[in-house]
Amino acid sequence: METQQQPAGAPFSLRELPASFWYTVTISTGLSLVIILVMVVLGYRDGLRRGEAQTRQQIAILLQRASDMLDAGMHEEARAVYAGILEFDPQNDAARSAISAVDAIDSSETVPETVAEPTATDLEWAKAQALYEEGRWQEAIQRFSLVQSMQPEYRREELQKNLFVAHVELARAAIVEGNLEEAVQLFDSALELDPNNLQVQEKRYMIAHYVDIKTYWGADWAHVIRLLEDLYRIDPKYRDVQFLLQRAHVYLGEGFAREENWCAAAAEYTSAIAVLDWLELRPRRDELAASCRNGGNG
Repeated sequence: METQQQPAGAPFSLRELPASFWYTVTISTGLSLVIILVMVVLGYRDGLRRGEAQTRQQIAILLQRASDMLDAGMHEEARAVYAGILEFDPQNDAARSAISAVDAIDSSETVPETVAEPTATDLEWAKAQALYEEGRWQEAIQRFSLVQSMQPEYRREELQKNLFVAHVELARAAIVEGNLEEAVQLFDSALELDPNNLQVQEKRYMIAHYVDIKTYWGADWAHVIRLLEDLYRIDPKYRDVQFLLQRAHVYLGEGFAREENWCAAAAEYTSAIAVLDWLELRPRRDELAASCRNGGNG
């Protein structure tokens, strides 16, 4: 086949270009568009990253500024900054938590009350309370009594409670020192302040009975035994009640023996052994019992 030659001087036509040329142009154009598109996307992403970094930096600056305001006591101003951060970044947990903390602080703050000058009664109360806390009971009682005389209704319930405790503590100290009569009087004073206190009532009852025992000891054995038996029923281990009850029965028994009332004497020894069994009591009890059987009551 013969190739047709373009006549000299004839105009050039794109249609006369070979197909391979157009294929190459098409491929090149497509690649260029892809490259341009990739560059645009990468540039957009880079811009976003830079924008996000700038945003985070600005938020960090605002958070620090609000924190400084809080340290300076500028709560309302700090709250406004935190609120602005949330408008810009609604998901910012730091700003949200800070606003909650500021609101909590503001709600707990109260307007300080004007402190009145202490009165003379206030000063005496402070002195009495200091003595009370130091355990200086007698001095505390004197000071509290002075407060009571100055202003009878001044902290009345608290004052009576403190006086009650002070009297009870003094009574306990008196018992330890062996001043039982004084202890009874102090318990009486405490019960005037709190008449229904069962614990103090019981302590007073036991000590008062014990004082009566000492009073009648050697003078009226029958009465002493009744007092001791009363305490012994309540608490057999109270002080030396068990020993004293045994001794009282023995002494009463010997009194009956001197009167030759052998049966009564033997009965008292039997009671003494029932309370506290000492070996030396049994022979004497048996001797008195034999006399009772042989001679009766004389």
